Amino acid sequence: MRHALGIAAGLALIAAALSPLPQAQASCVSAARKCQAKPLIGIEVAARATSPAASGGQVSYTLDYAMTLTPSFAPYWGTFWVGGRFPAGRGPSRAVLLDATGKRVAVLRCREHSDGVWCAAGSHIPHRGRVVLTARTGGKGVTRLGFDSFEELDRKESERRFSRREARARFCNHRFTATVTTVTTTPDS
Repeated sequence: MRHALGIAAGLALIAAALSPLPQAQASCVSAARKCQAKPLIGIEVAARATSPAASGGQVSYTLDYAMTLTPSFAPYWGTFWVGGRFPAGRGPSRAVLLDATGKRVAVLRCREHSDGVWCAAGSHIPHRGRVVLTARTGGKGVTRLGFDSFEELDRKESERRFSRREARARFCNHRFTATVTTVTTTPDS
């Protein structure tokens, strides 16, 4: 009897996992920017910047991150962007991705978007690591940096390089950020 109940419960869980998305989740896949579903992955982000910096000088931002997958019946297929809003000045044109040991994994290209400067990290990034971004600052400012994850892709879609606009329109978007304040010095200080 217990064996039969266990099999029935297992089949019910599998059926629930394979059933079509509820309407609230389906809407986030279409064109909605905010997704009703909870993220399938969590990203803890700690950010710091070299400071003080002279106005117009370079500031290096370092993001230490750790990803945690939530329990799921299916593999995780997603794509990531790293970056955010930088203070007045010029945002980075590239970012360096390092694994947990400090080994360089990739150099990511960055571009200006309507919601900040973002670098396409793709789907194959280490679960723990560091990202270093270097920008020119226009003065004291607050920088909000982190990761955007786009979820509910399939395996084939995760191999593609979607533009940020396409990803925002087609997939669930979750943002994980940290804030850094940079202080500039004047030549007299």
